[in-house]
Amino acid sequence: MEAKDLIAITGIVVTFVVSSANLGYSLWSNKRAFFVNTVTTSRLKWIDSLRDKVSEFIAVTTRLISPPGEKNIGALLLQRDTLLHQIVLHLNPDDPEDQKMKMLVDHVRELTDHGDVSKELPDELVKLRDATGEYLKKEWDRVKKESTGKQP
Repeated sequence: MEAKDLIAITGIVVTFVVSSANLGYSLWSNKRAFFVNTVTTSRLKWIDSLRDKVSEFIAVTTRLISPPGEKNIGALLLQRDTLLHQIVLHLNPDDPEDQKMKMLVDHVRELTDHGDVSKELPDELVKLRDATGEYLKKEWDRVKKESTGKQP
């Protein structure tokens, strides 16, 4: 075997190794990008859903306390309680911030169940809205970091 044949075979082997490494990296990178995109999309849906549930909960609760002669009290109470449970199920039971929101939602329910239309209830609704805004901002920042490939 001549030197030029050896060089040609070596070139072919090196090309094969480099091509295989490139293929492996591309597959790994595509799999990771797909995972990040899936998680990001799911988080965005979750953020939208939680935002909708909390805003609707606040609106229904406000409607419960506003008109004293409301005829659909039973339907509003059912809707409020359904939203309350949906909000709680969106939250992490082990995270302190999530539990703060859960406590605010529960406290609002207790106040409306007792017919308390004092200043405390509107204040609690504002606290819930503000806590939800801060929480969703934190989650949005986390989504942005994850979408760039950085770990939160």
